[in-house]
Amino acid sequence: PRPASGAMVFGVQLVAFFTLVVVQSSAILLFKLAQVNNEYTFSAASNVALTELMKLALALSFHAVEVHRGKTEALPEISPLMVAHYFGLSALYTTNNILTFYVLKLADPGTLSLFKSVAPYLCALMLRFTGQRLNRLQWCCVIIQCCAIAIIQYDVVKGVGLVSNLGYALLTLATTITASSSVWNQLVIKGFTIPVNVQNAILYSFGFLMSIGAFFFGPAKSDKGFFEGYTPLAWLLVLFQALHGLAVSFVYKHADAIVKNFANSSVMAALVIVSAILFNVPMNVHSGLAVVIVIVTTYIYMSIALKLPAERPAQIESIVTPNEVRSLVGSDEEKSEG
Repeated sequence: PRPASGAMVFGVQLVAFFTLVVVQSSAILLFKLAQVNNEYTFSAASNVALTELMKLALALSFHAVEVHRGKTEALPEISPLMVAHYFGLSALYTTNNILTFYVLKLADPGTLSLFKSVAPYLCALMLRFTGQRLNRLQWCCVIIQCCAIAIIQYDVVKGVGLVSNLGYALLTLATTITASSSVWNQLVIKGFTIPVNVQNAILYSFGFLMSIGAFFFGPAKSDKGFFEGYTPLAWLLVLFQALHGLAVSFVYKHADAIVKNFANSSVMAALVIVSAILFNVPMNVHSGLAVVIVIVTTYIYMSIALKLPAERPAQIESIVTPNEVRSLVGSDEEKSEG
């Protein structure tokens, strides 16, 4: 098949970016809206399990469509190494998904998205160790982004952060897991030739089993029944979390983990404003300007920096040996004689 043009590839990356922004904004907002008196009426572990089950059903459906169209085989050969990778990724994702319920009891959606916007810097550092390089403008965008996040999060009047110490500890843990799993997932998806829907099906199967285990055992165990307390908003949360998982896979396949986390930053900018309106979170000129910085930086990264070539490692200039000098001098003499 003819390779895709640069404009086409960039267009697909933009579609993936905006799809993720819309789906993720809706999902995080539903996390907060599904609460009643700052508590969830349903089990967090059962919600994650139902989400993973819906993701699995969607992934298998998409794979069936691809098989029907003759674009892939029904049962591709699956590497045990890939299965092991997805087992580890499932453990991280399940932990992070359940952790999100506890974080959003201590913080608003804007703060969660804001804190996770540090992830592009962590991803850039991790990808550097895997051999993926960024150009200078990409690095500038990542650093400016992190500084803008710190500006929004710090209360200059009180001299403290906007969230409790426990909230910041959970936010730090969630951000670290997000960055680590983002890089790991990107490397796995791009490192194996198995269709992405089959890879997703393996990931979601493990996620469902682990969530079921978390429902009956461990710190996420609840006294509520598996389907107890589900309101229409709770079911919408299940749906949008499932769509979010598929949107993330689409971004990993056609872009990279840093683009995924810059989408997080755009979500943050939108949710900071929404949190000020719906949840009475303080917002002033100070935080408003920082949100503008985040939006502009994201625009520069997506529309300019992403199109520039990555930096190549510095190469040592070759040393010309005496024999090479003599041969060069000899060739020059021959030319002059001619």
